[in-house]
Amino acid sequence: MIIEKILNNNVIVTHDGDGREVVAMGRGLAFGRHCGDAVDDARVDKVYRLSDQEMLEHFKELLAGISPDYMDASNAIIEEAEKELGVKLDDSIYISLTDHIHMAIHRLRKGIPIHNMMLWETKRFYPKEYEGALRAIAYLSKRFGVELPEDEAGFIAMHLIDAQSRAKEPMAERIVGLIGEITNIVRLAGHIEYDKDSLAYYRFVTHLKFFAKRMFTGKQHPGEEIDEDMAQMIATKYALAHDCVGKVAALLKEKYGYDVSEDEKFYLTIHVAKVIKQSMAV
Repeated sequence: MIIEKILNNNVIVTHDGDGREVVAMGRGLAFGRHCGDAVDDARVDKVYRLSDQEMLEHFKELLAGISPDYMDASNAIIEEAEKELGVKLDDSIYISLTDHIHMAIHRLRKGIPIHNMMLWETKRFYPKEYEGALRAIAYLSKRFGVELPEDEAGFIAMHLIDAQSRAKEPMAERIVGLIGEITNIVRLAGHIEYDKDSLAYYRFVTHLKFFAKRMFTGKQHPGEEIDEDMAQMIATKYALAHDCVGKVAALLKEKYGYDVSEDEKFYLTIHVAKVIKQSMAV
């Protein structure tokens, strides 16, 4: 393995046997070395073969500016997640998760936590990813000597969720399209105009992103039986929102052959009711 570029004492850029540019990492791998020098393959701990050249450039830039401890930690979390979830995560997570861990540890050491507004939704709709993220923050807390709050588990879970979606198919356009269809139905049926800067709208759209990802990946909603009296109370109290959700469910059945579960209708109704209330307050 020939050094073509040194990013720091532990990271180099080189080419593999197939002629692909790769990033290699190992403790002290480049210490005292120069471009053109050969390095012993046995000293290489990890080789990164990112599929996208632009992504590779971002990755090299990230690794050049951080301690290898963050990359090691990210690797451990990714490998564990792939094993637990039974999937191959998209290469982009090596950048996004590593950068997040680095910034989170830096923030928390300065006493600057960030509240995760989507923690409840993440815990409810992606329990496996969230459980893995809880193990991840316990590992990070021990490794870096700083306590990571539950909010950070939510953020890490979102990185795992996003990397699964990217790996399965480039579905961003489909998700955006579906969100557009649903929000348009609610806007017309609810006779409202959205306040797109409001927290209610942000939570509604984020909920729809979760919903769309589950729908397009065939992932079943974690079933939870909603109390019938509670469901009836919500349907009566928020009749307009309930009607909007009925129209959304009809569209999804007709166009996509997708049956919206009763508990999903319940939570959609609550989100729609909040955006309707917010729009009327403007």
